[in-house]
Amino acid sequence: MERGVAQILNSYGARNVFDFGQLGLTMQTNPWGRVEEIDDVDRERVTKIIQSRIERYRNRTTADEWDGLSADDIDLYRPLKIEGKLFPLVFYCENKDCRKVHSATEPGYLPSDGQCRSCGESITQLPFVNVCTCGRLEDASPNTGCSQHGFDDIRLNKRANEPAMWRYECNKCGDTVDVLSSHCGVCNDMQGPLPTASSRIFYSEKAVEVDIPYLGGHAEDIPNDESWAHVLMAAHLGLADLEENTLENLATTEGMVDKYQKWVDRLGEQEAQEMFDDMDQDVHGRETLVAETEHITPPDTEGDVDEGTRALAYANVAHQLFTFHRSTNGYEGDIEDLKDTRHPRPNSLNDYLQDPDFRERHPQSGRYRPQLTESHIRQAWIVDQFPLLNILYGYTRADSQSNNVDLRSFPHPRERATTPIFADRTPSEAIIFEIDRTAIINWLEANGVITDDQRPDTSDEIALKEWFLNNIATTQLDNPFTPIEHDITRWVYRLLHSLSHCLLARAGEQCGLATSSLSERIFPAIPAIAIYAASTENFALGSMFTLFKTRLHPWVSDARDLADQCLIDATCREDPSGAACDACLHIEETSCEAINHHLDRRIVRSKSDIVGFWDEEVNNGIPDDLSQL
Repeated sequence: MERGVAQILNSYGARNVFDFGQLGLTMQTNPWGRVEEIDDVDRERVTKIIQSRIERYRNRTTADEWDGLSADDIDLYRPLKIEGKLFPLVFYCENKDCRKVHSATEPGYLPSDGQCRSCGESITQLPFVNVCTCGRLEDASPNTGCSQHGFDDIRLNKRANEPAMWRYECNKCGDTVDVLSSHCGVCNDMQGPLPTASSRIFYSEKAVEVDIPYLGGHAEDIPNDESWAHVLMAAHLGLADLEENTLENLATTEGMVDKYQKWVDRLGEQEAQEMFDDMDQDVHGRETLVAETEHITPPDTEGDVDEGTRALAYANVAHQLFTFHRSTNGYEGDIEDLKDTRHPRPNSLNDYLQDPDFRERHPQSGRYRPQLTESHIRQAWIVDQFPLLNILYGYTRADSQSNNVDLRSFPHPRERATTPIFADRTPSEAIIFEIDRTAIINWLEANGVITDDQRPDTSDEIALKEWFLNNIATTQLDNPFTPIEHDITRWVYRLLHSLSHCLLARAGEQCGLATSSLSERIFPAIPAIAIYAASTENFALGSMFTLFKTRLHPWVSDARDLADQCLIDATCREDPSGAACDACLHIEETSCEAINHHLDRRIVRSKSDIVGFWDEEVNNGIPDDLSQL
């Protein structure tokens, strides 16, 4: 049977049970052997994503599989083909007067003609299994035989309505031999019997990462270290020349400032510049951009921090800056480089609003900009070809709550000692909102998080951007189960995350997609929010464009209403841990990057001593003239 890679990752993980409808049988997926290795991916980032999720699981029996996981411990593969085997290997006679049980350890030991060896009638598969929270899976065959007659003639007694009450009996003496449920000798938590169609048999443990590739001839030489982060900072601040260069070129070009200055002293600046232009030599390379931004030091890179944390901080900032830049500006290099690549293709709302044809086709668009400005959204983009890396890193059984189960890894397709991670790249659509920095600064000061002396000059765009780069500790956001200790980071992230959930929870009503098929990415160092279609099905394509072009104003309006009230207020609003619950801000955990942590409606729309971000007393710095954005 044909299945897409996305469907395989979701429903056909190795050791899962599935219905083979053509034959009316249940099968189990074999360990994946037909795979291709994925080399061009940031393994460090994939490892960090998995590490941030490991603490969610109980891992009573599997801690050794995951503790200390590093980039060297994983291999990434894309599945090419799956195979299955008959499971469970327990059959019984359909003749009510017979019910003889036929079980085996291999399919070859079962009747090959599908007929009962006792009465000759047809046999049918017993579609029940037992699962344990430690990850064990067992069929419902009898574990013990009759004390007198062994397994010679065991029959299935189905007279009870519930399968849990069915009995295996010895046909010779009538004694009850066993039941369909079984016992886990490891953790004593076996559950069953469960029908083979039960969702509790197998939970695919997955993650999604934005995966934008580097382009150009020197992409492989990009230094994924502090210098790369500083090059991206320079581009973010407008200090890098991106009309003649790409980010990749700037990061891999050695500057020639010293040599240039010698020729300036000898020939004069004009002649020296002409000479270097004729030689096609860049004067200002990576070192110049690093020097211009070396004063920018995120809080988790200063003081007594270990080198690993420092490196991770710069890697996080670089990932946010690169993802935001390419998702909102596109690729600045030769368009030929984009052929056959998974690269974002953005269109800004401002471009649409300045197009007379668009305004004529969508007269409601006249309400978009006022609605966004009132909500302190500075800019918005719709992004096609938003590249996602769908990651399958393990599986669990018996319980959907991670803290109740053990995370199990898959068998390695090449029988190596490393942990196999399976992945696939898919294009999606995203809507990105850049939140006004001035409004956030004013809101932070109104709530006493910063003082007037700590404010940046909000009339200086570069100073504003530098302030966020200097005041967000991204390493404190990697694990959603740990508190965010850095005050500014905690307030800014909770705000952006709550705004994102207000928007995400109401998006489905306007675009026709289920909330569970949408997901989010928060970029606190920008600051910005990305909401994207996590589904790779064809029906999802185009939905985000429709939402962006035709339903933007009711969407944002509904999000504002959600922040203002909840069905179970005042209970929800007075929760000391944050005004967020299943009736308002909580969404599917797989759609939320922080597993529904770090949320609070009160900091968005307040009815208490907190000043809400959307309250009237918070002003923004969005200009009336769109050309100034």
